[in-house]
Formats: sequence, structure tokens, C-alpha cells
Amino acid sequence: MNLKNIIVLISLSILTACSSNKSVFWVSGYQSECSSGAGKTNCLLVHKGEQLVNPTWENFYTPIEGFNFEKGYLKKIEVKQEKLDAKNVPADASSIKYTLVKELEKQKDIRVLAEGDWILGSINNHPINRMVKTPTLKINLTTMSISGNGGCNQYSGNIKQITSNTFNLGNIISTQKACFQKNIEYEYLKTLNDVNTYDIKGSQLIFYNNQGEIVLSFIKDQSAVANQRLHDIWMATRINGNPINRMVSVPRLEINLSTKRIMGNDGCNNFSAPINNITSNKLDFSQIALTKKTCLKEGVEKEFIKTLNKVKSYELDGLHLILKDKNGKEILSFLKID
Repeated sequence: MNLKNIIVLISLSILTACSSNKSVFWVSGYQSECSSGAGKTNCLLVHKGEQLVNPTWENFYTPIEGFNFEKGYLKKIEVKQEKLDAKNVPADASSIKYTLVKELEKQKDIRVLAEGDWILGSINNHPINRMVKTPTLKINLTTMSISGNGGCNQYSGNIKQITSNTFNLGNIISTQKACFQKNIEYEYLKTLNDVNTYDIKGSQLIFYNNQGEIVLSFIKDQSAVANQRLHDIWMATRINGNPINRMVSVPRLEINLSTKRIMGNDGCNNFSAPINNITSNKLDFSQIALTKKTCLKEGVEKEFIKTLNKVKSYELDGLHLILKDKNGKEILSFLKID
């Protein structure tokens, strides 16, 4: 083989090694619970393809550089894929780097409107007898599950499939508590198994059976809706009732209701976590992830993160946000700064 051919082959090898491909993805308007090396976290759901006809959604574990997830919106994006040198990639990381090229399309994800807490309004086109305990329904798309109270017992089940109009459930299980009060639990759970499609009209969620007949209708539980004033940036003022010394770096907290995440700085390292549950007064987080920067001067970092992990509820008082533990005791206090 002559020198010229060798040079050509080497050049081709270099080009191939450095090459990148472009693909088109659809990103779901909600995230999925998935497992990572650090435990449970939330992943993007993507469909790889140009069209949203019978999409196949799959967990996407690798960050897409430059992409901004917005809950409630489907996004069609073009991404660049670059193969990384395996020698420089950690054992639990992807060997492919994904970078956003451009956002091609954005539309509302109707499915997200079904998420949340609902109170039964009618069953088989008959209003609920107000003398019995009203069944409730909670839809969680992140875990693809439902739960609630049937009027006596707690129940739960998995969502097999949800599209813009279909809603298919797996097996529903319930506790077996003896029920002495009059209730419609048996009829309710039996009817819930018949659900095939759904529609959302304002604050009403309507379920239909295979024949297209209305079998259940629910009203949004407004007490379970998060206070929008939480969506802000806050500066810590007290930890466990003790004022924070202004001579140390003060922790900051940002609550993003759109992405259902918290983030901030503990005084040294950055932190973030998904919001597990949020209502008009309840608030708790998944495992809090921290950067691992060496902190030259110790402040309140450890106490702040340890206390943040105990948060179960909240209260808003003017410009102040008070976070409480499971007993309703104040453990963190913040001041609005944005």
C-alpha cells in the first residue's frame, strides 16, 4: 500500500471517529420515574421519529445539552449525537453525547391535564348521593399510576396506556378494611375497570366505556392544587428556628412548578431534586442530588440539606415561605428575593 492510500485511510478513520449524526425526537410533556446509580430520579420520555402516530415512548437517561423541558408540552426536536471516547466516559454514563440542534415544533400535551387529584361527581350518569363518602382519584403520570379512596378502602393501580383520548388501566387492588358506613365502593371500582377513553372539559374529567357511554365524571380537587406563589426564588432566613448568621453563605432555594423540581445552593454546593408531592399545603421531595465541590469554609450546608430532606408541608405568609416537618413544626424559613 503506497503512502497516499495510507494517508487517505487515516483521514477517513479520523473523520469517522469524529463524526456526529442528527436525529429527530419527540419529547413527552411529562417525565417518567426511572432508576439511576444514585437511586430513583425523573427521566425524559422520548419517541424517536418524525411523526406522533402510535408513538413508542421510552425512558431517556442521558441529558440533552441545551434542551429545556417544559411540563405540559410535547416538543419535536432535532438533536446531534456524538460518540465519545470510551476511555473518557465513566462506567455508569452514556458513551454518546446529545446536543439540541433546534426545536422544530411545540404543542400542548393533553395527557398532562388528566394528572392530579379528582373528586367523583357522577357514576353511570347518576349524581353521587351526598350521604355517602365520595370516592377520590389521583392520577400520577410520572409513576404511571392511580390511587385514591373508594369510599371506604384505599385503592391503587397502574396505567397501562394513556394517549390524547385513550386511558387503559391494569389491575386495581384495594385494602380490605371492614366498611360499616354506607358507600358505593363496589360499584365505583367495578366501573373504574370499564374505563377506555377520556375527555377533559374545564375542571371536569370524564371517562367513557368501550361503547362511548359516560361511566364516571370527576371534578378537580382544588385543595390539591399547588399555590402558584411557590414558583419563585427564596433565601433562607432560619433553620430549625435559629436565624442564619449573615457572615456565612446563605442557602437559596428555587421552586419550579412547571418542571416540578427544586434547585438552589446550600451555601457551597448546588442541589436539585424532583418534587414528589405538592398541594395547597403539602410539599415533599425525592432524593436531593448535590454537587461535590470542596467547601473551604464550613457554614450551614450540612444542616440545611439534612433539614430540607425532612420537609412535608409549607405555609406562605406574605413574602415569607415556611417549610414544616411531618409534625407541622417549622424547620426552615425563607424570604422571597426574586
